Amino acid sequence: MVGLAAGSNWQRVLEQAKLLDVPKIALWDAQAAQDADRNKAYMGLEYLEVLPGQAGVEALACDPGADLVLHAVPGFRGVRLLLKSLENGKRLALAGKEALVSAGELVRPFVEKHLILPVDSEHSAIFQCLQGEDPEAVDYITLTASGGAFRDLSRHELSQVTPTQALNHPTWRMGRKITVDSATLFNKALEVMEAHYLFGLPYDKIQVVIHRESIVHSMVTFRDGSTKAQLAPPDMRLPIAYALHFPERKPSVPESIGPFMGTLTFEPPDLERFPCLSLGYEAGRLGGTAPCVLSAADEIAVEAFLAGEIKFTDIYPILKAVLDSYRPKPADSVEMLEQEARWAASQARELINTLTRR
Repeated sequence: MVGLAAGSNWQRVLEQAKLLDVPKIALWDAQAAQDADRNKAYMGLEYLEVLPGQAGVEALACDPGADLVLHAVPGFRGVRLLLKSLENGKRLALAGKEALVSAGELVRPFVEKHLILPVDSEHSAIFQCLQGEDPEAVDYITLTASGGAFRDLSRHELSQVTPTQALNHPTWRMGRKITVDSATLFNKALEVMEAHYLFGLPYDKIQVVIHRESIVHSMVTFRDGSTKAQLAPPDMRLPIAYALHFPERKPSVPESIGPFMGTLTFEPPDLERFPCLSLGYEAGRLGGTAPCVLSAADEIAVEAFLAGEIKFTDIYPILKAVLDSYRPKPADSVEMLEQEARWAASQARELINTLTRR
C-alpha cells in the first residue's frame, strides 16, 4: 500500500498509517496535515511523509507506485482527483458518485478502457452480473433502493421530519449527506446517472425498484428474458473488497446470507412522495453540464436541511427550480464544470434564503 488520504481527521489517519505501515499520508485540510506532521513522531511515525491539501491528495493518488486508487471523496470536490487519477493511468475503485455524475462525459472514455471498478453496492452488483456476458445482450438493468428512512411516511409527515430522523437509516451506515439523499431518493437519482455513464445504457433501460430487505443489490435482465441478480448482506465491505481484489474473489468479513433468505419484496418507487428520483432521469437526458448542476444544487440543499434552514420537503422544489432555470452546456472541461457548479450553488442558496425569509 502506497498511502492513505483523509479529509481532516489526522488522528485517525495516523492510527491507520501505523496499523498498515504506509510510507505516506495526505490530508485535504492543510491545517490537519500540519497537525499530523507535528504529532507523527509521538506515534513512532517519524519516517511518515505528510502531503498537505488537495494538491497533496492528488499527488498521492498519482504516485508512480500506486496501481489502484480507491476514490471515496464526496461531492463535486472529487472531480479533479477523479480525472487526474485516470489521466495518470490509474485503475480506479470508485465510490465518489457525485464526481462521476458531474464529469461523466469526461470520464466515459476511461470507462471504455476498463479503468473504473464501481464500489457503490448497486453498480458493483451490475458489474458482477455482467462478467462473462455480452453487453449487447442486455435488455435493461434494475437498481434496487431500500427506500430510506421515510419510505412509509405520508407527504404531510415528510414535511415534519427532522435532520436527526433523516440520519437514522433503517439498513445502511453511511455519511450524513448520502443518508439524507437516500431518504429523498436523490441518491438513487445520482445512481441512475452513474449507471448510464458506467454501463453506457440509455435512461429508458435503467429501472429502479424499492427493495426493503437490501439483499438483492441490483439486477440485469437480458434480451432472452432471463435475469441475473447479485445477493449479499447489506455491508459495504463486500463491494469494497471485490473492487480491491478484482478479478479474484477473496474471503471477506461479512457472513454469507446463507441458503435461506426469507421473503424478498419489490415495489415501484412512489414519485409523488419522493420526486427527487425523477430529477436524475431529467438531468441525465438533458446531458452536458445538467447532471453537474443538479448534483451541486443538492449539496447546498442538503446542507441547509441539516442546518435546520429548510424543511425536508423543500429539497425537491429547490433542485427542480435550479434545473428548470438552467440551459445545459457542453461538459468539455473541468473549468466549465466548476463554473456551472458555482452557479448552481449560488442559485440554490438564493432559493434557500427566500424560503428562510417566509
